[in-house]
Amino acid sequence: MTNKLIIYSLIPLLLSFSSQAQTKVKTHEGVQIGGIKQWIGATRNDDTKPILLFLHGGPGFSSRLYSRQFIRHLKDDFIVVQWDQRGTGITKAWNSPDTPISIELMHQDTEEVVDYVLQKFDREKLYLVGFSWGGFLGLKHASKHPEKLHAYISVSAMIYSDLSDQITLKHLKDQAELTYNTEANTELNQIYLPFKTWEDLYYLRKWTAFFSSENSNSKTYPKKLFEEWSANWMSVFKEAGATNYLTEIPSLDCPIYFFNSKRDLAANYHVAEQYYESLTTEEKYFIWFEESTHEIPSDEPKKFAEELIKIVEKN
Repeated sequence: MTNKLIIYSLIPLLLSFSSQAQTKVKTHEGVQIGGIKQWIGATRNDDTKPILLFLHGGPGFSSRLYSRQFIRHLKDDFIVVQWDQRGTGITKAWNSPDTPISIELMHQDTEEVVDYVLQKFDREKLYLVGFSWGGFLGLKHASKHPEKLHAYISVSAMIYSDLSDQITLKHLKDQAELTYNTEANTELNQIYLPFKTWEDLYYLRKWTAFFSSENSNSKTYPKKLFEEWSANWMSVFKEAGATNYLTEIPSLDCPIYFFNSKRDLAANYHVAEQYYESLTTEEKYFIWFEESTHEIPSDEPKKFAEELIKIVEKN
């Protein structure tokens, strides 16, 4: 009798574990995208929830390093999907260093990833989040395939980076003058726009970080990182920076949400405001993140998640 009681008492527990196994799943896959093996991962507590595909920034910087901060607030409400883009993270490790990278390939990859995710989870639409460089990819996809999106969420996105850099450089020079920062004055006056070399970008980002945050230390900003990154990405980044979505994508046929901060000088918020005002679409919304700089998903992960959940509730 004792053994039977033990067995019977375990049945509800085993059923509970079985139920969790059906709904609480983490996937890590190597998928053929754009002719190469690319990493796609998904986290969810409930397979019935909508898909949220997060396009990371950079280019060349995976979201896996910081995404846990916001995923823990989202996994009850979404199937959260991440992708290490071509030349990035696990995808980079799986492929030859000679694997080609171009704007055209990155856009094609984005389309293939969206289609793969929709097919995998048997859905017709998803929520697409484009952060920074990911916003450059995401907005293009939203303009071409609005029928595949419940909504597009633009987070500190690249909309017209050449204009953003002009506005930011002027602001930084003004700040350097006001604070009598001779080092900043010297280096900011060396910058050529649009960028000719990686050093131009380095000095702009160095002083953007310094004047955006009280905790930044210009002496320790990683110059070596920029030099190494530029070998693969500088030409692609310059081409993307010259792309003007203000004129190239004047209208959108799906709901769009802008997540921005007034302390964001990397993707200057004035450009996002300008685009928001000029964009023709039936539904557009602007949400400010007061405690963030450029890095909204990691600066304010809880609010970031809360605003995404509100979008689902609205739709």
